[in-house]
Amino acid sequence: MIFEFSDRLNEIEINELAECNNIVAYVSATEFEKYHNNFGFCDSAYEKYTNENNNFRSKIEVCNDYSFGTIKIIEPDVNNKNETFLAFYIRKNMILIIEIQDQDHSSRKRFLEAIHRFSAKDYSAEKFIFAFIDSLIKSDNTGLENIEFEINRMEDKILNEYEFKNFNEELLKYKRKLLGLRNYYEQLIDIGEVFIENENGLFENKNLIYFKNFIKKSERLCSNVNLLRDSIVQLRETYQSHLDLRLNNTMKLFTVITAFFSPLTLIAGWYGMNFKYMPELGWKYGYIFVIALSICSVFACMFIFKRKKLM
Repeated sequence: MIFEFSDRLNEIEINELAECNNIVAYVSATEFEKYHNNFGFCDSAYEKYTNENNNFRSKIEVCNDYSFGTIKIIEPDVNNKNETFLAFYIRKNMILIIEIQDQDHSSRKRFLEAIHRFSAKDYSAEKFIFAFIDSLIKSDNTGLENIEFEINRMEDKILNEYEFKNFNEELLKYKRKLLGLRNYYEQLIDIGEVFIENENGLFENKNLIYFKNFIKKSERLCSNVNLLRDSIVQLRETYQSHLDLRLNNTMKLFTVITAFFSPLTLIAGWYGMNFKYMPELGWKYGYIFVIALSICSVFACMFIFKRKKLM
């Protein structure tokens, strides 16, 4: 998809690039590799695209007459396993976005939304770039709210249920997602700051305010992520406290049971000595007496524990 902004928005073909100005394009990796010469980039510029390593991240490099960058889009949804990788070139009168990987075609939809966000007559490179990168984080507040709701749900489950299976697995899943999101927003902030510096003079100074607005939004999202990461730490502490409480209750139960049987153990040990002149051994009611004594000792223990509110 290649568009020219003039009095109106025009979709053009690859062979019309040399005759047009104010071009924005979205192409696949295969298309760029095939037609990169048509976009007018030198071999060194193309090598920046081909030299990307496996540690793909969001970053930007500033050169004399163009800027090259990559974006790894991370969605707040922890169940979303799709990964989106984009590369982009920016130079005077041209913005080129290259789709390296996009399983659900979400970045293509964002590109089209960005094109139609402003009227063709009001087009500027700064406005389009802002519209596109802003669309990457537009719905992230909702995603972070959903993560917050899930953390609250996990906390309620800890407090209201006897056992929380797979807690550590769930907690680790959210912890990893929030760590990735924090790095993602920090990298977007870095890209926005490079745009504001405008080292190679590609942008109009009066329009740099769009990038400042983008940075503010990214910083707020990053702050929200840090708050959620703190909530994860507190949730882990709550879970550990719950486990400790359950262990204490179990030990308390065993202590009470042991206390009940301690007098019985004493009685059994006392009358198990079998001394020759123990009068109860020859007593007619000795056996019944020991039974009654044992029952009385159990009830006495129950009375004392109830009074002390230990059971």
